[in-house]
Amino acid sequence: MATVANSQDTSLDSRKRHGRAVNAVAELLRRKIAVPHIYLKPTAKLLHPDVLAVDRAGSGDLHAVEIKLETGVSGRHPKKPTDLRDWNQINKDGHSVDLPGVVKKFHDQLRSSPANYRYVAIPAETCTSLVPILVDIGLYSPDGIGRLGVISIRDKGEDRPEAEIVLARERFRVEPGKMIAIEKFLEKAKPDIEVRI
Repeated sequence: MATVANSQDTSLDSRKRHGRAVNAVAELLRRKIAVPHIYLKPTAKLLHPDVLAVDRAGSGDLHAVEIKLETGVSGRHPKKPTDLRDWNQINKDGHSVDLPGVVKKFHDQLRSSPANYRYVAIPAETCTSLVPILVDIGLYSPDGIGRLGVISIRDKGEDRPEAEIVLARERFRVEPGKMIAIEKFLEKAKPDIEVRI
């Protein structure tokens, strides 16, 4: 006999939506990366992404993903913004949102991350508004070695959210000293998701 979800189960707060997005991104990386070890919300020195995947059974490249679903980025407003002017006029408190400023803040955070591959995950319904801003700010490393990847998160209501890569990432250079500090964390930490071979 099927059970019917009550109304409390169907309304997810922002923390639960974020958690479901973390899970969707982890599943996407599990499918796309060779034998990954995946850490959800790792607390590594120098590196604090929402999802960290390390390929080749934990001994390879670092893939760091920041998930941005919050107000000011997600479009979860009483009136759905239709263009950039609407984004700059709406947020849940009624104050204006400087969307390019919000995007630049998380863009800078990602660009300074010591990971070989860096991604931002955003709601699918905002891709057409946010991707052009990211492109204008610059997806590439200043020296041209590395490009931020973009992952869209499609909320499917009661079904599991769906993550999809909409802009491919390119490999960044990482300072050896920072990599050594992260490797020390990885030696001790147990991954949340581990692919058996």
